[in-house]
Amino acid sequence: MHTLLGYSWAEIASILAIISVLFSGIYWLIRHGAKMLNNAISAGTFPLQQQSKELINAIKQLSGNFEEQHKSLKELRDEVDKHHDELIDHKNRIQNLERDRK
Repeated sequence: MHTLLGYSWAEIASILAIISVLFSGIYWLIRHGAKMLNNAISAGTFPLQQQSKELINAIKQLSGNFEEQHKSLKELRDEVDKHHDELIDHKNRIQNLERDRK
């Protein structure tokens, strides 16, 4: 009968089968443990995830409001500049009329 390192082929096949079953079991335990740990972490951080989503939405909303306010402020500034220019024109016209009256 043929042997390898003093073991028969049937014994070597049995040893390899046992080793592969052990490695498969260890691999499954590690994966299952990682899934359980991941689920526990996800469940523990779920409120934080929800709060961060709400915070991001609030920041986006404030950003939109800020842009609208900035646009309104620019329009107001343009309107004030226009009225300021008109006041200067009126002042110059009044001065010209007073000079012409003298």
